[in-house]
Amino acid sequence: MPKPKDLIELSYLSEAVSDMSFLGLMRLLESARVFNQKHGVTGILFYDNQQFGQIIEGERANIMKVWKRIQEDDRHHRIELLEIREIEERSFPEWLMRFYGGETLVRDYPVLAGMVAGMDKHSLRLLNQMRAAQEE
Repeated sequence: MPKPKDLIELSYLSEAVSDMSFLGLMRLLESARVFNQKHGVTGILFYDNQQFGQIIEGERANIMKVWKRIQEDDRHHRIELLEIREIEERSFPEWLMRFYGGETLVRDYPVLAGMVAGMDKHSLRLLNQMRAAQEE
């Protein structure tokens, strides 16, 4: 377990180069899940109307690897770093990556309801913060 001072949280916003298909989103989520599991990274990913918002957390060196990977990913652009900060503990320790913003996905693919279903109050607050930051 890393020392608390080694833990950081990084948040950013970006825009998809084109509207991502269901299959494209699933590929993105799966590759992120595999990479993040290998590097001890947890977090939350929002996708809505070609906009990504993400918060990732883990050891500093691993978060910087993920950040570099994000910046080199040609599926999105207009990447805006919101914040990097040291944290005492993870906000999202129970899972590797969650996906929100999928009202249309749930309608079209009801089997995904568990993955993209309603947000808890903490996640909704984060999404609202990300949307507010994007409008500034």
